[in-house]
Amino acid sequence: LKKELVSHRKELIKFAWDRLKRDETTSKQWAYVNVCRFIEAYDAPHKIILQVYVALLRAFQPEQRPLLKQALDILTPALPKRLPPQEHKYPIWIRYTKKIIVEEGHSLPHLIHIWHFLVRHADLFYSSRAQFVPQMVNSLNRIGMANSCPVENRKLAI
Repeated sequence: LKKELVSHRKELIKFAWDRLKRDETTSKQWAYVNVCRFIEAYDAPHKIILQVYVALLRAFQPEQRPLLKQALDILTPALPKRLPPQEHKYPIWIRYTKKIIVEEGHSLPHLIHIWHFLVRHADLFYSSRAQFVPQMVNSLNRIGMANSCPVENRKLAI
């Protein structure tokens, strides 16, 4: 399918990008899935890839969770190929992930969203684990140690 759509790349990304600008949540989340499929299949400017990745990490509302998860699961395996490390020790997508954890660490639902994401893609983040250990240790009590926390959060903490 990738080869058949090469001639329609511009229309595909334009359609999806137009949907991203809308306020309607479901349409926007499906547009993210579409854009992530596009990035997975075709080259795109680094700036756009980062913009989509950061937007997906920052979005964490419960009603958006299934489509956010799907979009991130499509995009994330393509990140090492689309955004190589260059002259830095860590790739830019690792640095942005850490930055968002630090900036949004006060929000428990947001933190849970990002930790679930890291656990699902542990193989990609393993080589950069030292970047995340301090924040992970600091958030353990908040995520899974309280008596009233859901079982899902306790599993995540373990």
